[in-house]
Amino acid sequence: MDNDDEPMDAPYQAPPRKTVTVRENVDHTSSKRIAIPAPEQAAVDVARNDERYWKEMSAEFRARVRTAEQENAALRNELKAAQGGLAHRQQEVQYLQQQIQEAVARIEKMNYDESGLHAQIMDDQERVSGLIQQVTTAQRQAAEASTHTYGLQEAINTRDTELGQLRAQVHKRDDEVNHLRLQLKASGRRKTETMPRRRGRVNVELLGTGQPSTIELPLDPAPLPAEGPAPLPTDTPPTRTPAVPAAVAENPVLKRFAAKLDVEVQDLVEAVQSIQIASVETGAQIVVSPQNTPQKNKQVRPDSKAARKEAVKPANQTLCNKAHALLRQTTYRKFKVEQSSDFIFHESATAQEVEEFSRDDNATLKHWQWDFNPGYLSSAWNVVQIERIIVETVKEDGKACRHVEKGEIQVEYLEIVLREQLERYRGDWNLFQPKWWDAQGRIETKAEAVARAKIVLFLRRLNSRNINAQNRKYLYRENTIEAVIALKAEEGANDIATWHRLLAVLRYLGAEGMSEEEEKANTLQGQKIKTYKIKLCVWRESTIAQYMNLVDAQRQRFEELHNGTKSAPRERVQENGKRPAPKGLPECLYNSRWLGSLAPKALKELEVSKDVFALFVAATDRMV
Repeated sequence: MDNDDEPMDAPYQAPPRKTVTVRENVDHTSSKRIAIPAPEQAAVDVARNDERYWKEMSAEFRARVRTAEQENAALRNELKAAQGGLAHRQQEVQYLQQQIQEAVARIEKMNYDESGLHAQIMDDQERVSGLIQQVTTAQRQAAEASTHTYGLQEAINTRDTELGQLRAQVHKRDDEVNHLRLQLKASGRRKTETMPRRRGRVNVELLGTGQPSTIELPLDPAPLPAEGPAPLPTDTPPTRTPAVPAAVAENPVLKRFAAKLDVEVQDLVEAVQSIQIASVETGAQIVVSPQNTPQKNKQVRPDSKAARKEAVKPANQTLCNKAHALLRQTTYRKFKVEQSSDFIFHESATAQEVEEFSRDDNATLKHWQWDFNPGYLSSAWNVVQIERIIVETVKEDGKACRHVEKGEIQVEYLEIVLREQLERYRGDWNLFQPKWWDAQGRIETKAEAVARAKIVLFLRRLNSRNINAQNRKYLYRENTIEAVIALKAEEGANDIATWHRLLAVLRYLGAEGMSEEEEKANTLQGQKIKTYKIKLCVWRESTIAQYMNLVDAQRQRFEELHNGTKSAPRERVQENGKRPAPKGLPECLYNSRWLGSLAPKALKELEVSKDVFALFVAATDRMV
């Protein structure tokens, strides 16, 4: 099915709507002909036309879904065939490796034998050389088969995504067709007389939890039943009820209820006005009762988040950065993490705990834990946690620069920024949760979810400019090795121990153990490009550079496979770096000549660790 010569599908264009003329002004849903006013007849005609149009659209989307499913089935068949070929190649490689081991064992035995079998040894050595060449060829073929398999898997994932989008569109169109059918039926019915309306109170349980909230709404007076029925509709357009008073529109409980129903406050008031009210309070002034909401149900302002953030933003970017840094430091310290990505392993509060906390107005939080369940941004649990963090942040700021006390940074700005940081924490956490795997027809295992999310985080961190070059290099190397280990563990590869050892060396070195890079601008084919000069790390053992080159080669392969981009060119120069050597490393990680050149005092300050840690010969079956 992979054919790069085939043109890409043209973007889908919806067919033009067909106009259907209704000759009779009747309701076709019943056996009797009922006269319908002209405005309503027009609505009926439009609804019928829309129903036919969306039926055709739904049929076309279903046809596209069937085509996509057939293509997915063909791609899966190709993937299975490629996987079978890959397994066959791997078996050949293992068989050849076994023969090499046997030949090497025979050679060693003959070397110890001293029986004059030199000719046979030479013959076996030639055979081993031939087998090594065969192994190299088989490994190359296996790598090519793996690349092809990965490409097929990517194509299947793309098709599965498109299939899901098409299914969502089909469901959406079906919902629209059903909605139009309801409108068509409703428009053809005879209107019934409206119920009389009265002033009074409406008690509704708006939030679904806690005590019922009482809201007094302005209800238009209506005639009593003895005063006659409501006037018949005329051709004049209906007038909208007066605007909702500001006191009612700003009521937080009413706004939450309207948002929960996905309607405007004005529409909600009009709906309530159509309810028959039992109690009559003639001549009473209608006002909104004050809402004594607890602190964890904070008032939501009507304006947008971006507008509120801009209104309370500090005067310059330095203060903005300071506010972000203060919140990060306080959050990391209280939640005992070192960086934002550590929240991927955060244990969220359960839905039951959050529900019990929201029901108890006297409940307090004494431990630091986020609520990452659906609706986390508006949960009372997280509202209280945000307030606690802001209080601690203001305390820390009061010990130093006192930006909040001086009015340079507003508390409302800290709250907005902290909510944005909470969204990022939850987004990273959600990446590591098992998801539905369409290709396999099952839920991912925890290991598969972690491997997938680590690659995503790895590619995201590569493009981050908020980390300095040394930390960025350490992070992408660490994430590269972890991603390779996860993938090789799934495959049962033989060289997984090599990558575990590479990870141990990297973590011993830390970010301080990475070589320095200096950015410079060069001109290539008339275009300016950014390049990096890699300086010598004189204090580090030279063998470690080979390890890092192996990791960097795997990282470049990830970049090409996942987003088709390449890193900026890097050039090694004969220039020593200026950063000091990290302290406390095992002796084998330092350059022995460099250690010998140090003065006794400098050597003592280096605090060389006595941990036993041996280097090794890095070897791997293939790249992934």
